[in-house]
Amino acid sequence: MTEISINGLKTRFYTAGQGRRHILFVHGWASSGRMWLRSMWALRRDYRLWALDLPGCGDSANPDVSWHTIENYTDHVESFCRALDIHPWAVIGHSMGGRIAFDLARRHPDRAERLVAVSPSVTGRLGFNLDLVLMGGLFGSAVGWSRKLWPLATAEAMSLYWAPRYLGTEAVNRTTRDLRRTSWEGAVGSLRALVGQDYSPYLAEIPHPTLLICGRRDFTVPPEDSQLAARRLPKARLLMLDGVHHQATDEAPADFLRAVRDFLEVGGEHLPQ
Repeated sequence: MTEISINGLKTRFYTAGQGRRHILFVHGWASSGRMWLRSMWALRRDYRLWALDLPGCGDSANPDVSWHTIENYTDHVESFCRALDIHPWAVIGHSMGGRIAFDLARRHPDRAERLVAVSPSVTGRLGFNLDLVLMGGLFGSAVGWSRKLWPLATAEAMSLYWAPRYLGTEAVNRTTRDLRRTSWEGAVGSLRALVGQDYSPYLAEIPHPTLLICGRRDFTVPPEDSQLAARRLPKARLLMLDGVHHQATDEAPADFLRAVRDFLEVGGEHLPQ
């Protein structure tokens, strides 16, 4: 892992691989670039791979809560690519990272050739009223208490974020550690940005070939968001995974990587509709 300063913000990132084509990974809400390490290892022989910690997450700098908007994340990612001369063959984003990938393709269309969006947040709706659970706790009348209670709120979030059979696994432990490393400002600001905007009206403006992957049992970001994106995006394929919740990269890594490889190599013509 190394770091670079982007517009005055320390930005930590992972890089690996030897390929000519570049792949950029963008993590989701309150996560980090670590979520992509398994995928990076699997793809390292064929692609040059990059995964950054977004501001407020992982080991990157923590700007003020007002900084955390989808537009600022997108511009930060674009500046990151420009600073390191990255011209991604594909941008792969999970959850909030999927929203950022959409926004990058729409506002900086030359920055990516194609997209992979894994359980992308499109409408801002969250399952189990998770937005209300977290926003209620974090934006209550006693903001000072909210900051102090953030470590406790993460435990409640984890009980809804994963299927029970995964609780206690290394993937859940990693996700929990990342959630706790996320700053209060980053968690609050990015969640507010997600639930405060319905991005679906903009999807028709994105001409890039896109692979959508989601779990049929995703109780965090409803599968209907991916289905809506598949209808609105001009060049999209949707792969829905049976028995999978929000973390396809961890819950069904073989299926996830098989679909991604096919899409990157031959355009995904053989993916099921």
